[in-house]
Amino acid sequence: MIANINELAKFVKGGAEVLQKAIEAKEETQLEFVDGRFVTDSELDEVKTKVRNEGKKEGQTIGYDFAMKDLKKDFGIEIEGKDRETIVKTVKETILSTAKIEPNKKISELEQSLQNLRNQYDSDLKAKSGEVETYQKKLKEISLFTELQKNVPEVKGLNVNQFVTLAKTEFEFDFDENNGLIAKKSGQLIKDKMERPIPVKDILTDFATQNGWFGSAGRGGNNQTGQTSEFKTMNDVWRHMEQNNINPESAEGQRLLTEFKN
Repeated sequence: MIANINELAKFVKGGAEVLQKAIEAKEETQLEFVDGRFVTDSELDEVKTKVRNEGKKEGQTIGYDFAMKDLKKDFGIEIEGKDRETIVKTVKETILSTAKIEPNKKISELEQSLQNLRNQYDSDLKAKSGEVETYQKKLKEISLFTELQKNVPEVKGLNVNQFVTLAKTEFEFDFDENNGLIAKKSGQLIKDKMERPIPVKDILTDFATQNGWFGSAGRGGNNQTGQTSEFKTMNDVWRHMEQNNINPESAEGQRLLTEFKN
């Protein structure tokens, strides 16, 4: 018998009951696992650092490479390499060798060329910063989901992914300045009577209790608002959405979840 089977069951669709049957089955059984990829804290920190460093370095390198390449093109310089001093020296020599062009006109052309390079550099750097920001948002979402998993109580009829999706319809989750997980409602940090932040684990446990998910058969049978009156458990709601290709994050999916909870 596996003592911590419930921890292992979080990764199996159907939970501990399905896992236990598979273990006890005499014939070969194939399990279905919950969607997603789970990473350790150290792996997540490593990815964050790598993306941040590579984003800065690549943005600077791309801008400089474009600047030197366009400068050589503008003055018809055919030399190898990207060394700034060598290129600038060659530019000066080129300008002197073509002195038949009015000095003021040549200076104007040079200034325009340099301005174009600055604009290109700024544009490339801005685009790269946007990519880095997108990666950082995705990493934060993964971090939040990983931390929420650690605080989700074991309930009947819901797996971890389903519980977290429902919790997000009621609360907002974020990290504080010390990288600790916190919960908000309507933008306000949830606190106790002593003005101390309430642990997310306690909030989620209370959330499950209020919805009758600890061994309850559910409250959908008393709902008279429409489709949800047919559901007896929250698992019935999820099964209905899967069978009818309803996205839980869509307006219809949120309506079904909200009406069943109420």
